[in-house]
Order: sequence, then C-alpha cells, then structure tokens
Amino acid sequence: MSATAGRFGGVDHDAPFDSVDPVTRSRHYSWPPLPDAADRSPHAGLDALRAIIAGERHLSPGAYSLGVRLTAAEEGAVTMTAEPAEWALNNGGTVHGGIVSGWVDSALGYATATVVEPGTGYSTLDLTVRYIRALRLDKTPATIRAEVEHAGRSTCVVQVRVTDTDGRTCASASGVMMLFRP
Repeated sequence: MSATAGRFGGVDHDAPFDSVDPVTRSRHYSWPPLPDAADRSPHAGLDALRAIIAGERHLSPGAYSLGVRLTAAEEGAVTMTAEPAEWALNNGGTVHGGIVSGWVDSALGYATATVVEPGTGYSTLDLTVRYIRALRLDKTPATIRAEVEHAGRSTCVVQVRVTDTDGRTCASASGVMMLFRP
C-alpha cells in the first residue's frame, strides 16, 4: 500500500509507489539529539538559554523543527524570531495558526526557564492564543516576545506577543506553565 498525496492534498492509498504528483513538495530536515536527562537538569535556566544564543547548546527538537531562533534572554523574558517557509502556510497562503501556536508554546517554556532554579521541570498547563491578523510570509521573520507575568510555587503565567516585520501584532497569547520543583 502506498501513501502519495492526492489531487487536493489528501492521501491516495491506491496510487502506485512510483506515481509522482508534480505539485508535491518535500521538506527534509534534521535536528540535534536531545541531551540525556542527567545532562539537562544542571544546565536549565537562564544560563542554558544564554548558551543557546551563543551557539554552545541547541534548542529543543520541537522548537528547532518549527524554525525558531532564540535571540535574547533575560530574567523574566525571552525574544525569538521565526522565518517560516512555504510548508508552514495554510490554504489561504498565510502562516498556519498551529505553527504560530507552536512558536508561542516554545516561548512560554523558554520564558519560564529564566525564572526557575536549575532542575525545575515545567510543562504547559494552559495556552490561549488570540489571532489578531494573518501573518504573511513576506512580513517575516516574525518576532516572538514572551514575558513572565507571575512566577509562583507551582505555576508560572506568561504573556506572549507575535509581531510581523512592520511591528504589527499578529497574535497575542497567555499561558500557564505547571512547575515541577526538585
């Protein structure tokens, strides 16, 4: 059984293996391996983010696959950029909301890392994304800015804004990260 793209983007399971759709594009990429858990804990926090910016460490595989770059990190805030390609577009020709949501979720985690002690784990508990205007490919790279609003004992609340190259807000978001303290 094969699984080639059908005429309208669906999967045609009855098409022969050698059939080629002339409008199909491919995306091939690789990512650095995730460090062992023992290697992650002592490097968590703001120092780890600064090492990522300096090119000494890698982003998470998920963030790496979404094409984001961490460009600034300070206590309570991070800034990332993302320059999506055609694969990230929806049928309307603008960046798919799920891609934007992925950027936002990554920013939540990285912002949280700036305010917790090394060894603290965290995971998204709640995420609300408000799409304000479509993000067009010609208005990228997008800037994703995340700021910690509150860091408590068990949760961290983060606000995120996604802007285009004109500085216009394309999405705003709020999220809550659950903290797993050592």
